[in-house]
Amino acid sequence: MIKPSSFLRRVSTLACLAAIGFGSAFGSSLPAEGGKCMMWKATNGTNVVYLLGSIHIGSKKMYPLAKPIEDAYSASKTLVVEVNLNKVNPMDSMGYVTEVGMYKGDDNLWKHIKPATTDRVKEFCQTYGMAPTMLGMFKPWLVSVELEVLPLQKAGMDLNLGIDKYFLDRAAKPNSGKTVEQIEDAQFQLKLLSALPEDESDEYLTYSMGESKSQVQEEPKLESLWLNGNADEMDKVTSQLPDRLKPFMRKLLQDRNPHMADVAEKFLKSGEKCFFVVGTAHLVGQEGVIALLKKRGYSVFQVDAKP
Repeated sequence: MIKPSSFLRRVSTLACLAAIGFGSAFGSSLPAEGGKCMMWKATNGTNVVYLLGSIHIGSKKMYPLAKPIEDAYSASKTLVVEVNLNKVNPMDSMGYVTEVGMYKGDDNLWKHIKPATTDRVKEFCQTYGMAPTMLGMFKPWLVSVELEVLPLQKAGMDLNLGIDKYFLDRAAKPNSGKTVEQIEDAQFQLKLLSALPEDESDEYLTYSMGESKSQVQEEPKLESLWLNGNADEMDKVTSQLPDRLKPFMRKLLQDRNPHMADVAEKFLKSGEKCFFVVGTAHLVGQEGVIALLKKRGYSVFQVDAKP
């Protein structure tokens, strides 16, 4: 059974992994030239906003964070995140999940996906040590939430080591001096995922499982791209999507970016120094938050990994 305590972090993770594609989440990547952080500095005169791309599921390799990242957080008064998971009531959200993500009566997952997809799910579960019978009551989008992170966890990544979780926990400490602002709420993200059309759910589930049977033995590409600050490559892999899924992925990613840019711009105009942490896939690319801020006339540059 999916635990409420970790499910919402899985939901946030899925939005990032879905954009990158599970099949692309593993494998080698080229180091970025110049040694960059996955962080940008936006300015409006003397006003500053730092924008850090998050991976919602991290590993010990990612810590300690680069000094410029830690310095930017220390210098900022407000931490802005997609969702403040430390303030969410998991049971309320799980009630919504039960309503829109689980079958009732004798209905089940296997009646809504193709036989070939059923075989793939069972094979995937066997590879990663999960009993497929645990998934029967869940709708395909909810199964994707659970399965998408399994190989990453087997490869040593942990939902408790996500970048946004790291900073949220620091901000929650007594006398941290930080204000936390969320851009969205948990139910908004759940509604996005549960809105996947029925006729696309089978394809999406297959896509979320990827192709390789031995990915657990490979270094997660997601982690490698982040550590190298390789924004161009991150943007490239986010575009590798099946055509039928692109409209749904646009709702998960690009359609949310203008509002995120609005929030960043609010701080750029207010003069309050802000540390802005959202999924990396939201920052990069021609429709990403960084590009949107540049189009609005702000100076934005990627920060070097070394001071």
